[in-house]
Formats: sequence, structure tokens, C-alpha cells
Amino acid sequence: MDDFGLRFHHFGLAVPEPSAAFRFLAAMGYADGAAVFDPLQNVHVAMRHHPSMPDVEVVWPKERGSPIDRMLQRGHMVYHLCYITDDAERTLVAMEAAGLTIMPLGEPKPALLFGGTPVSFHTIDQVGMIELIHGEPAAGRLQSSSEARQNAL
Repeated sequence: MDDFGLRFHHFGLAVPEPSAAFRFLAAMGYADGAAVFDPLQNVHVAMRHHPSMPDVEVVWPKERGSPIDRMLQRGHMVYHLCYITDDAERTLVAMEAAGLTIMPLGEPKPALLFGGTPVSFHTIDQVGMIELIHGEPAAGRLQSSSEARQNAL
């Protein structure tokens, strides 16, 4: 545990289309995890798990108006770090008390990938974007990478 009450969960990888990322991660020994289209976030998300490396969440848009559109104009990228917190309010207060400037990027929303567990996104000035999972994530709907690609169309 750290001063902010965070546990690392995953890296978020933004791509315009997931097939190359899925191939790369599979060749690295990553296994398919839950995958869904999340209408509240307006993105497709698919988890990839590895026995000894950090989990990766592959994120891609279904259509325009996705929150990652602007990022994808700059290219594919790891764009957020995700952490689990048991008390998001306490975490954010502790970060501000440590002298960090935090900007929320909207209200917490239930995340289908995590079985409806709420998530929120925040920008930390001069650090980058973080996602907070508000409590232990519930199991999401498992979907194969071929189903995820079909749903992307």
C-alpha cells in the first residue's frame, strides 16, 4: 500500500483498431480477458492478462465521439495507468495534500468491463491520466478477441 491507498491494476493502450495489439500481446504470452463495448464510455475495451507482466487494457473507438479520438490523432499510445482504491475521495484528498494538482475528467461511471464497479478518470498535472476503480472490480463479461473484433465493426 502507498500513501494514496492505491493498488496497480493495468495500463490503458489506445488504438484505432485492436487486431495488431491483440496479435502483439498474444505473442508476448498475454491471455484474453473480459471484453465489452461500454456505451457509457463510448469505447470498446478488452483486458489482456499475463502471469508475470502488468495487465493491459486495449481501448478502441466504435465511432466518432469517443473520448480517445483526440489521443489517437497523435498515434497509438499507453495513455493511462489504472489503480484500485477502496476510498476514491480519500485517495484524491491525499494526492492534493501531497501537492499534486488533480483534475477530474467527469463523474464516476459503472464500468461494464469490471462488472459495473464504478471508475473515474483524473488528470494529474505534470504526471498524466489515471483511472481509479472504486473498490475491488467485479468480474466482467468474458468475450473472445474474435467477438470483440466483430463488435468493433
